[in-house]
Amino acid sequence: MGAKPIKVGEEIIIELEDLATGGDAVGRVDGFVIFIPGGIPGEKVKVEITQVKKSYGRAKIVEVIEQSAERVQPSCQEDEDCGGCQISYFDYQAQLKYKRKIVVDTIERIAKLTEVKVNPVKGMENPFFYRNKAQFPVAKQGDKVITGFYALGTHKLIELEDCKIQHPLINRVLREAIDLIEEHQVSIYDEKQHKGLLRHLVVRVGVCTNQAMLIFVTKNEEFSAGVEIATELLERIPELVSVNQNINPEETNIVLGRRTKQLVGEDHIIDYIGPIKYKISPLAFFQVNTLQAKILYDQVVEYAQLSGTERVLDAYCGVGSIALYLARFAKEVWGIEVIGEAIEAAQENAQLNEIDNCQFEVGKVREVLPRLKKELRPEVIVVDPPRKGCHQEVLATFVELEPERIVYVSCDPASLARDLKYLTEAGYQLEEIQPVDMFPQTYHIENVALLKKQ
Repeated sequence: MGAKPIKVGEEIIIELEDLATGGDAVGRVDGFVIFIPGGIPGEKVKVEITQVKKSYGRAKIVEVIEQSAERVQPSCQEDEDCGGCQISYFDYQAQLKYKRKIVVDTIERIAKLTEVKVNPVKGMENPFFYRNKAQFPVAKQGDKVITGFYALGTHKLIELEDCKIQHPLINRVLREAIDLIEEHQVSIYDEKQHKGLLRHLVVRVGVCTNQAMLIFVTKNEEFSAGVEIATELLERIPELVSVNQNINPEETNIVLGRRTKQLVGEDHIIDYIGPIKYKISPLAFFQVNTLQAKILYDQVVEYAQLSGTERVLDAYCGVGSIALYLARFAKEVWGIEVIGEAIEAAQENAQLNEIDNCQFEVGKVREVLPRLKKELRPEVIVVDPPRKGCHQEVLATFVELEPERIVYVSCDPASLARDLKYLTEAGYQLEEIQPVDMFPQTYHIENVALLKKQ
């Protein structure tokens, strides 16, 4: 193994060539790849090497020598410290351009598909204040209670009072909650010692209804000031309609525990995607960007090409959000989801919208599908799997069912590319991919892919 062309601590001048998944810029020294956060392709920068691995290195920017015209001043003063937004220093149109390129490059590299039509990314008119859910760790800084986000790659908490990608109502609920937590001298959890009470604050907002929900995540069930704080918060914030306590006694990085109890108000909030109403409970999954979710679901409808006579299978249906959105265009929709509570929510949301042509099954997709295929031959399959993509058995069953169209929704270009490779080799033609920007200021990109049986 030859010597590396760089060493830790060395300062070098480098031209940035590309953007990698994860938001880091990419440069090379004698062909050796270096990942550099905070850079934009086309810039010349002075960097300090921070890490050297077998096949790549990492560096931090010391000085931008030649600046890209696509660089802007981030609107958040904590941008360099907080790990929440990786590419907020890009002009927004540049963000969309590079996200599309990441999709194209990933499909070509993994799926070996080189003639794919990848449309321009559907972005937001206002790419700020879009998140309808936030999870904030809580900590003590001297006598002060703070909350915010962890600095990238660390457990150092960066205090944030006005996050630029959270819905403004989230920021308001957070500020009032911290005020009362300090006033009531609530014990704050220390993750190193696994002692203290309050671990996280989780805030959810119904963007179309302007309703808010707050969840106190505590280590123990005993929260003596909980009801009093919750009651006062409801008085201070008219939009806050639900306050809950989630108990998480485990030594874990997972935010929410298994048990939640209602403190004050309703046990849910309501939101809409298009004309469909959704009841959102504390633990329910719901798209984080409500406005872009409509763009995403409308794209699914367009690709599904439903005339009202089709049977549709929605694999990994969650709380039924896509299934219910499609129901008015289809003859029948079947949804499969492994989490029983999600299926209960899907059935409840179907009743809420008076939708009677949806059926939901609990179980793993790869176990339920073989049983269902005796009675269900869908013309269209819609699949929105977890980030890791579909199990190969699931893809094989899709192929056995021989749907005319498969509409694949994915939040990870790499797992999408892997699964597209399998499906195209099994007789499906990839017609096109439509990226949708669900997470402006970050490197994440959602995609909707249309496949047709050859």
